[in-house]
Amino acid sequence: MKRRVSAILALAAVLGLGGCGVNEPTYDTVREEVVSSLDRVVAVIPDPKEVAPQPEGEPYSCGDPLLLSNRKGAFFTGHWFVYVPEGFDIDAFIETLPGLLGEDWEVRDTQIEVSFANVDVLYKPLGVTVSVEDALAGDRPAVELLAISRCGLLPDDTRSRESPGGRGR
Repeated sequence: MKRRVSAILALAAVLGLGGCGVNEPTYDTVREEVVSSLDRVVAVIPDPKEVAPQPEGEPYSCGDPLLLSNRKGAFFTGHWFVYVPEGFDIDAFIETLPGLLGEDWEVRDTQIEVSFANVDVLYKPLGVTVSVEDALAGDRPAVELLAISRCGLLPDDTRSRESPGGRGR
């Protein structure tokens, strides 16, 4: 759990989160952007594989004091394990992943040294960073994927910007 929270905060810092504007996307939109980006990474993991999305947590506030911000909305965090066969070289796969993903992806500097195979890749069309690493847990080999969205407005956030007549202020 501690590792997941650290990864979320690190990804948030890497994303260079901007303030919320008038045209901020909805939380549902940013959730779909994350899922789409995770699907793209999963697509290049050779078969056989088993994808295990982890239960979705509560939206993580964009106004969290740890982020030193006072923004509306929330981040969506996608956390998946992709189980691979025994003998699958996870380290080699992670090393070659950026080349497998194509031109729409770029490697991001994690700015954090770790002792296991990992890479952060940015899907440029959607601005979603996916952290890819050796799962290092459990009795089955797995690639762990963790992605965090940009700020997305929750239904209560969008209503607060509207007047009783339904129009923006």
